Amino acid sequence: MLIAVNFHYVRPSFDYRYPGIHGITPRQLEDQLSLLSKAGVFVSAGQIRDAIREVATLPDRAIVVTFDDGLREQYETAWPVLRRMGITAIFFINTAPIVHTTISSVHKIHLIRAHFDPDRVLKLLHREARRLGIAMDMHIDDAKVMGQYKYDGLETARLKYLLNFLLAPSDRDIVVEACFQQLFPDSESRISKSLYMDVSQVEDLASCGCIGTHAHEHLPLGVLPAEVAQEQIKLSATYLKRWTGEAPFVLSYPYGSLEACSLEAGGIAQESGIEFAFTMERAANADLQRPMFLARFSSSDLPGGNASKWSIEELFESLPHSGWYRHPEDMTCTKNLV
Repeated sequence: MLIAVNFHYVRPSFDYRYPGIHGITPRQLEDQLSLLSKAGVFVSAGQIRDAIREVATLPDRAIVVTFDDGLREQYETAWPVLRRMGITAIFFINTAPIVHTTISSVHKIHLIRAHFDPDRVLKLLHREARRLGIAMDMHIDDAKVMGQYKYDGLETARLKYLLNFLLAPSDRDIVVEACFQQLFPDSESRISKSLYMDVSQVEDLASCGCIGTHAHEHLPLGVLPAEVAQEQIKLSATYLKRWTGEAPFVLSYPYGSLEACSLEAGGIAQESGIEFAFTMERAANADLQRPMFLARFSSSDLPGGNASKWSIEELFESLPHSGWYRHPEDMTCTKNLV
């Protein structure tokens, strides 16, 4: 069995005025990895590939550590912890922010929410939407809002619900970009350089066999036109090969939802040279029969995280098993997909 655990922000502190950026400290990372080491054996991307190719086998209780988005703090703060502990990982890189010194929309939202009052942000979103001709007069049901975000205050929950559920992704990105320029004028390139890894850091991780692709931009591949999804993977692979000398063979789907990890996206990734890929289906992988749709937990879900439901003593016995695209009726639109 293979358990995958995913991390994002790893910072010494998260003392922001508003709750917009969430993650763990280096000490929390070390403590959680130490705890997980009691349940299984950490494995690398190369070991998983060899197991999929059937030239080797994984340990019965295998754990793989992953990081999404290619954040600089993952290299500067998390990687030293991993090296000291003798643990490998896979760092999934979005190449566009490095190439163009831009910031992904998802991270613009995090920055805006962390630094500005949610009521002010909501008003700004509506104002910019009107200016851009984007409809934002949809009704926000506070009962649904608080059901979805029960740990947030009402204004923060409304803001998150609007951005994540009510606005179409394309409209959301346009409005968020306009608001970001209002709130962080002339600062995108500077913030980008401090937020994301640089080429030398990617090269260093690649020399240890620790690099995968998160596509070029942080876009949900499964909802994009096929040619756009293909270009996203191709561009990322091109840059990563240029920087490291090797094309990536493992992918993490941005957002990781079932919709973002469609069968078509999996087929496109496979045709582009990807041998296995991770979703965010919260489950363990009982086998590797569906390598393009390997399940993965957020670090919060597992023992040592802030929302774990399982004990470390019976972790491998108690976790649900992956189920996405494992039924015959799901396979009608596959093509050469293993």
